[in-house]
Amino acid sequence: MDDKALQAWLAVVERDMKAIRNNLYGPEPEPSMAAYHCQQAVEKLLKTVLVATGVMPPKSHDLDLLIARLPTEHPIAPRARALSHLVVFLSGPRYPGPGIFNDPPDDPSVEEVVGWLGEIESLRADILRFLGLPS
Repeated sequence: MDDKALQAWLAVVERDMKAIRNNLYGPEPEPSMAAYHCQQAVEKLLKTVLVATGVMPPKSHDLDLLIARLPTEHPIAPRARALSHLVVFLSGPRYPGPGIFNDPPDDPSVEEVVGWLGEIESLRADILRFLGLPS
């Protein structure tokens, strides 16, 4: 396990978590952008776990693809799978309209995103515990 690489991925996760909070609790809440960073945080957490298991993460934002690359029966997989719906926020809030991107999803409520943030924080804590790292 490459501790330097793990710390680098976790630092990016922390930036996404900060962006979620800023977009939820800042002076001008923007739940759609917070949802985008929720997807990004889950993606980076999965890539952290892949690095920890010796797998080079692919350059992909597809959460299901990343989950499928985890070792069979990995204990993190079911928790991550429950958050894979966040992939709709990858491009929709940032690239509206039909065409190469789907129509953007409905804007999530602040309450929805707060719930996702709680799930992601719990997933992050479990991953850190699983990796034997301080939380």
